[in-house]
Amino acid sequence: MSPLASDAQQPLYAWLEDVEDLEQYRSGGYHPVHIDDEIQGRYRIVHKLGYGTYSTVWLARDQQRDRFVAMKFIIASASAESPESRILHHINASEGSHPGRQFVATLLDDFELQGPNGLHRCLVTEVAGPSVGKVRYEISGGKLPTPIARKVASQSAQGLAFLHSCGVGHGDLHPGNVLFDIPGFHSWSTEKVYKYFGKPIKDTVERIDGQPVTPAAPSYVVVPPNPLRLVRLVLKANDCTIKITDFGESFLTTKPSLNTPISFAAPEIIFQDSISPKVDVWSLACLIYEVLGNHRLLESFFVDRDEIIIEMVRTLGKLPDRWWSQWEKRDVFFEEDATFKPDSGDQSGEPRTVDLKERLGDIRRDDDDGQRELSGDLEALEVVLGKMLRYEPEDRISIEEVVSLLPF
Repeated sequence: MSPLASDAQQPLYAWLEDVEDLEQYRSGGYHPVHIDDEIQGRYRIVHKLGYGTYSTVWLARDQQRDRFVAMKFIIASASAESPESRILHHINASEGSHPGRQFVATLLDDFELQGPNGLHRCLVTEVAGPSVGKVRYEISGGKLPTPIARKVASQSAQGLAFLHSCGVGHGDLHPGNVLFDIPGFHSWSTEKVYKYFGKPIKDTVERIDGQPVTPAAPSYVVVPPNPLRLVRLVLKANDCTIKITDFGESFLTTKPSLNTPISFAAPEIIFQDSISPKVDVWSLACLIYEVLGNHRLLESFFVDRDEIIIEMVRTLGKLPDRWWSQWEKRDVFFEEDATFKPDSGDQSGEPRTVDLKERLGDIRRDDDDGQRELSGDLEALEVVLGKMLRYEPEDRISIEEVVSLLPF
């Protein structure tokens, strides 16, 4: 449900595909933004990068520093208390010599903007290109080239090590929040941006009742760009670098709950237990497995909680007692000793587990060189991922240990 949803409210705007919820252009909601808008007399809007329930994100040119930036406009009702702003300022105040800092998006500016729908927090950060998830989606077979996959894994670990050294847990690490840098991007002209991003597609906003659109809504909305051309550009750069982004779920020390995607969520998140930065170690293990192959470590077609727990137990064994007894469907799929039941949906018809070593063996590369390179990593990966995927957070290795143990 949208943050400002109301059962009694009738739709005001004609529905448009692949854009934010237009009904949230009202008091407390989104700030209306147009291409070529100038914000604070400094930032000129060039294109749209994306949107979420609580914000829209835009590509802008910082005319003072002559560089591109990402601008996140947070909805007015969520702007007064912005945990993301506090986290980003905390990161900026941290010691700058850590080698992983270069792999974390930096806050460049932070201000409030008065608009027709209220007072909005605007976060200006370093801009990067398409996410690892989108790049994988656009590649035939869904596999990153082996040298790039290894760098994504290594740099993500180093970036997390920097965050943990600042006392920050990211809380939402997955391929959609790890972005590729675009080589030489800040020197691009607007024309070159449009060559690779495509020109902004503007869909006119119309009211259902035929009345004119008020200043609360933009006259048009922009569809985020298709990343295909950028994907080809990014994949040409074997010296690729990444940026970890989106700190909306991030925290210092602990947090009551997290909205990490279920396939990357540590068991303490799923079972609503105590949260610590060790959740990132689990998520990173899942990310490493995915970027080296072409599918997720813990898969669920319907993104179902029980399916993920089944995969977890089959791969890693029985859950700790406090979670095992809390899981209501355990008897449907497993014996009490966590043996998989033969009549519970396993296609082989045999009670069996699929341990981590077997799952790592499922990773296949399409080229001989890539397969040889990956095969040399598998033994070390089995060790380090096994230490990262311990059920009890205190039993998982630290992120600094992960960096030291990764074979690339």
